[in-house]
Amino acid sequence: MKRKSVVAVLLAGCMLFASGCQTDGKTNADKYVKISRYKGIEVEKEEVQKVTEEEITNYIESVLSARTKEVKDRPLKKGDIAQVDYKGKLKSTGEVFDEGTLSLGNGETYVDGFEEGIYGHNLNETFDVELTFPEGYGGESQPELSGAEVIFTITITSIAERVQTELTDDVVKEVSEESETVEEYKEEVREMLEESNEQTAEVVLRQNAWSALMENVEIIEYPKDRLKEKEKTLDEQTKMVMEQSYGVTFEEYLEKAEMTEEEYNSQVSEMAENYLKQVLAIEFIADKEDLHLSDKEYEEEIKDFMKENGYTDKESLFEAFGEEQVKETILQDKVLDWLVENCKQVEPEAEDTGAGAEDKATKTE
Repeated sequence: MKRKSVVAVLLAGCMLFASGCQTDGKTNADKYVKISRYKGIEVEKEEVQKVTEEEITNYIESVLSARTKEVKDRPLKKGDIAQVDYKGKLKSTGEVFDEGTLSLGNGETYVDGFEEGIYGHNLNETFDVELTFPEGYGGESQPELSGAEVIFTITITSIAERVQTELTDDVVKEVSEESETVEEYKEEVREMLEESNEQTAEVVLRQNAWSALMENVEIIEYPKDRLKEKEKTLDEQTKMVMEQSYGVTFEEYLEKAEMTEEEYNSQVSEMAENYLKQVLAIEFIADKEDLHLSDKEYEEEIKDFMKENGYTDKESLFEAFGEEQVKETILQDKVLDWLVENCKQVEPEAEDTGAGAEDKATKTE
């Protein structure tokens, strides 16, 4: 495995801007960070993309192609969608090298002969598929699989076939909770895609605003206790992700990533500084513009946060993310809202064409 930054691991298990800052009043962020400008910063305008008829047609076709019905009375054939349980063993030793559940028929690709060996078998049938892996299969992590003869024990747990239909009023009633006719459904899809494009443009605008802000942020010094605490948190979260999501120990990760412990610690420190820089910028603006929320306001925001993220009670939400992280994310969103409302949106700079570049060169000469 090539050397990888721990950023990739951290992003899988951490929320952005986790820090442990105060959320019940003003902070002393201006002691640690300086922002040359944050109000009225210029941000590249993001146009909302128009929805085309082709996009509407493609979306409807994807909905129709996803319609299926369960199959129980015939063998699996190519084109069906199936779920299978599998266990792969080396033919020479019987050693299990892989097992689990996978799907067929949704665009997945497997070793030549694997899918072909499953076609023709019935629901709930258990059988073996024998294959020879190509040279190089398994890579550095499982070199014993290169060119190996293997046996897959397969059980088909579900079979479905696609229901190919044209869009009719009857079909619309099956795929939509709002529309009853084809024309109504097309308009519903148009509005949904327009809303999606608006949300995408808003997300990009907020990202642009944040990037523009951070260009004006300068750290005076890092609060040592908070930096140390952040490094500790990132280290613990990273190692937890390694073990729970990747199934490797810290030592194994370092070996596979070709990284020393000193290099790892340096990356964690860099991440902690970067996170804390962003947190301090949030606190700075919240202090200056009086954006901190009252306890009552936080309670209302937390309810919305729970709804948006699929949680039914605060206890499970806080257990998953931590109460402070939830509050920090809410404050982050409030500051971003303020930045977008108070930024100056400018038209994107036109890219120079080849001809333009030549004219410019000529004029320079």
